[in-house]
Amino acid sequence: MAVSLGLAGVAAATSGGGYQPSNQDCQPTAEAWNGNYGSSDPTIQPGQEPGCHDMSLLVENGGTTQGNANPNNTRIAEVGMNQQPIDPNTQTVGFVLNVGLPGYKASPHAGCVAVNTAGTGGGPGGQGCGNGNKQGAGGVVNFDYYEFYCPIAALLQNPCEDQSYGKTTVTPNTGDTIAIDPTNGLVVAFNMDDNNDAGEHDGINGKQNTSGAVNGPSDGGGVLLSITPQEAAQIGSLTNPEGLANLSAGMCADGICGEATTQQQTVYHGCNANTGEQASQDKCTSTAPKNKNVYDYSNNPSVNSESPNCNSGDYNSQQACYTNADGSSNPGGMDAYRQGTAQNVNAEPGVQTYADPDPQRSPAAPWPTPGIYAGTCGVSVNPGFLSQATDPLSPLTSNLPGYNAQDHQVLAVNTGC
Repeated sequence: MAVSLGLAGVAAATSGGGYQPSNQDCQPTAEAWNGNYGSSDPTIQPGQEPGCHDMSLLVENGGTTQGNANPNNTRIAEVGMNQQPIDPNTQTVGFVLNVGLPGYKASPHAGCVAVNTAGTGGGPGGQGCGNGNKQGAGGVVNFDYYEFYCPIAALLQNPCEDQSYGKTTVTPNTGDTIAIDPTNGLVVAFNMDDNNDAGEHDGINGKQNTSGAVNGPSDGGGVLLSITPQEAAQIGSLTNPEGLANLSAGMCADGICGEATTQQQTVYHGCNANTGEQASQDKCTSTAPKNKNVYDYSNNPSVNSESPNCNSGDYNSQQACYTNADGSSNPGGMDAYRQGTAQNVNAEPGVQTYADPDPQRSPAAPWPTPGIYAGTCGVSVNPGFLSQATDPLSPLTSNLPGYNAQDHQVLAVNTGC
């Protein structure tokens, strides 16, 4: 069994808890800072990808791969809140997560709910919760509470800023097909991203050598719960102690990440991610390993070389990726950082904190988050400083087991993964 839960943060590159743009029914570019989505539908505002959700709950019949939900699982039930548009006029409430107040365009107010015994048919590409699978039993509800709220608000002399709200519809399905096989397993996934933060869009737009690094929003997370009887008989290992039931919960905000998991989970795919870009923008460099623990910063260009000014917030932030933190040139831009990152960056069974390996992240500090891990693979501590010279702990820690000045690792005990 595997479970994943996550909360959103403030800025872009979500590497934790099983978060995937596809779980939000979104394309990888849905959070582009320039809002490159448009529609003739008057209820779709600039920056809204049709069918894309900023928060979702999925119940699927199927299994997991690398600790994440399989893309071919059958969705039995789902709930989604529609992605919010770009709207600087939206007033908000909150601290870390500033949610838009009712009546404004970038306030969560519309979404969908679907249940179907033959699969809802929802997914990326404008499908959302699906249009109703007539072969199965269930139905789809598309809702917009502004349909009822805004007329009342107008009567109270407080009209909604957003007057393009949709209609609530209910579509029942009365088929008799049941495409659910308990032996295939059950996966429950909750995902949320920082588009809830007043419609924030801070993903890269695919220009300036960023098309290979496109990977959804910068902040967010997920919780994944899986029950997989098909893997119950597997022989346990340090990275996957057992196969029947697993739970993962993680999140990232401003480059600061944390995760707790009962199995190895790939939280980021570096080179060879095959996200749709050209092969020249996806190939691995000679120094990129196939697998890497997320709390180990060796051979991690996004953590060790990237300037804190390089992120996915706007044109200038993408342009800053052509210069490394030490002032040297990086002609490949953000794509080059991803090409030098391991194909599979993994969280291991246990608890860990780490710097987001995704070059889209918008770091809150000029140095990486300390990489700290404790679990079945041992104990590891990396203070996060980029060199021994800037590490004030090095005089005290240089004699500890596992000290490695080149990789900035000050403590590593019984690491077996």
